[in-house]
Amino acid sequence: MQLLFLVIKRVELVDEIMHALASAGIRGGTCIDSMGMAKSISDMDNLPMIGVLRALLSGEDPDQKGKTIFVAVHEDQVQVARNAIVSVTGDLTQPNAGVLFGVPITFAEGVN
Repeated sequence: MQLLFLVIKRVELVDEIMHALASAGIRGGTCIDSMGMAKSISDMDNLPMIGVLRALLSGEDPDQKGKTIFVAVHEDQVQVARNAIVSVTGDLTQPNAGVLFGVPITFAEGVN
């Protein structure tokens, strides 16, 4: 099994992503609010290197919050889930489009 994570700023797509996952047979996803690094450091003027970090994060709106969707899937569902997500989000290689990654699950209880 893998735990797939999608971090996305375009919160208006979350319902459509969840619907696409459900339509693809993926069950049990969870969505939580998330905050990017730019928002976290926006009020930290006294820390060294903040100017450098701000420059690196340029283009990221510090007031915009995002969502993180995570879902546990069996190995044979990984590509199905990825396809469902990208069918809604579009190309995730574009700037600020989102980040999708998977982490192996070494054990799981309460997951069918």
